Amino acid sequence: MSGKLRMVGLLTGDILRQQDMQTKYGSFFAALATRFELLDIYDVSLKGFDRWMNALQVFSPDLSKWKEHFFKNVPAFETRSRKAQDYVEQFKGKVDFVLQVGVLFNANPNSQPVNTIIYTDYTAALSARRPENGRSPFNPTERTRWLELEQLTYQRSRHIFVRTRLVKGSLINDYDIPESKISVIGAGHNLSRLPILRSAPLNDPPTILFIGNDFYRKGGDILLRAFALVREKVPSARLLAMTAGSIPADLPQVGVELFSPNWDRTFIENLYQQAQVFVLPSRLETWGDVLLEAMAFELACIGVQGQAMDEIILEGHTGLLVKPEDPVELSQAILNLLNHPNWMADLGKAARQRLETEFTWEIVVNRIYNILSKLDKEMEPNYVQ
Repeated sequence: MSGKLRMVGLLTGDILRQQDMQTKYGSFFAALATRFELLDIYDVSLKGFDRWMNALQVFSPDLSKWKEHFFKNVPAFETRSRKAQDYVEQFKGKVDFVLQVGVLFNANPNSQPVNTIIYTDYTAALSARRPENGRSPFNPTERTRWLELEQLTYQRSRHIFVRTRLVKGSLINDYDIPESKISVIGAGHNLSRLPILRSAPLNDPPTILFIGNDFYRKGGDILLRAFALVREKVPSARLLAMTAGSIPADLPQVGVELFSPNWDRTFIENLYQQAQVFVLPSRLETWGDVLLEAMAFELACIGVQGQAMDEIILEGHTGLLVKPEDPVELSQAILNLLNHPNWMADLGKAARQRLETEFTWEIVVNRIYNILSKLDKEMEPNYVQ
């Protein structure tokens, strides 16, 4: 026996075979393995017949809506929950905690409670407030049932870890979860290593970077309009934009270089190396992994107020925050940085320092470990101990 607290992890996705899941969660689970005895990581995704039936039942010619509804529908939630609960059963008496990532299933069975802990970045209640942004694919009946399933999952858990105070507030106000059961712990960057920074040549054109797979939800149209205003003042400015989908023809694209999304880390890191400013004017943002990556490259970041981003960006210290859906204010913020390069560089340096002290997976896992160690001492023997 190692003497460490024993844990198994469950999530929707295969971190060994799916590159996107490896990027998003590989470093997280690697850090967990340094503090806990991590016995296994289980993918609760639908497979085979269940997967095909689920896809057919929620089919939509709108591919983005189809994808969202594929993951978020009541039958899929219930099927994944059965898989998760059957999996957990085999660890009876062998683990101290079951870690569930996200709330697309419930790993805690009816009959014999387990010490389930949840780590999540958003809630369906928050998404439902802005259904036009594509993260809430339900009709009214489905939404009611989904929220009930989500609430039950939270209620059965031993503790809930969230990335932001925004989500903590939703759990308290929308799901009636006691504040004492929730801990805000942030998240870590997903770079394999922190970059060694280089000074950009003095003759480099002013370069803004945007990375957002969902063009509309991430505010790509807002940025294109803002960038056109920037170009009127700084004609040499360029915008590097990695995004998916077709861009409406009426949006200005002069000075814009478009790239299709990919998971080639070398290619993406090269984009960060070319930029001085990172902009993410999202209409709905659950967290902002790309903001952390930009901070690692000492980029001053511009985000929007009233979302998770204002818990990552410190206004006027590591970057700027603007009103949502306001291309004029966004253009002024970009120009303010480009016209004050020393200040822009200072913001970037402060952003890197904030990343190193707040947003690494080692720091986040230490927060989890400290809380679970206290909970372990308080718990009565139960199903998993």
